[in-house]
Amino acid sequence: GVVLEPFSEVGDGTVLYPCAVLGHHCLIGKDCIVHGGAVIGADGFGFFDQKGQRHKIPQIGNVVIGDDVEIGASCTIDRAAIESTTVGAFTKIDDQVHIGHNSQVGRYIYIVGNTAIGGSVVIEDGAMISGMVIIKDHLRIAKGSIVMGMSGVAQDTEPGQAYFGTPARPARQMHKMNAA
Repeated sequence: GVVLEPFSEVGDGTVLYPCAVLGHHCLIGKDCIVHGGAVIGADGFGFFDQKGQRHKIPQIGNVVIGDDVEIGASCTIDRAAIESTTVGAFTKIDDQVHIGHNSQVGRYIYIVGNTAIGGSVVIEDGAMISGMVIIKDHLRIAKGSIVMGMSGVAQDTEPGQAYFGTPARPARQMHKMNAA
């Protein structure tokens, strides 16, 4: 039940479980695991309005997945509008995570289940994103940042800082606010 669309490529040692979909021109590195129902390379959510009508923006880019990446069941990673949505080597993505088009996910990232990452987000190396997190489009999650569960990130983060809340703020600041 795996679907490999035209011109997709799968690296040596990579395992695709039932019902995984790899869109056209999308690439997966070696020694990866893609669990069932994951869709890599669906169209991004791009539209524009003109004269009272809504038009779909063609998504002609692809998705490039590095080596030793694990993608959980029912994940969706949208293709870029023109270039590539990327996921770096050694990144681990839990079940039911959405990564929006044009996003750049670095190396050694953990993303826990039920997280939604907007389009054109940059997540730098070593960041950790806990479960049920929402990240607004066009943000930068800095190297080594930690976003705690059930947070809504609406601004860029600082390197090595922990964040939580809605809107997400530095954890120390949120603890002081909650204590007050």
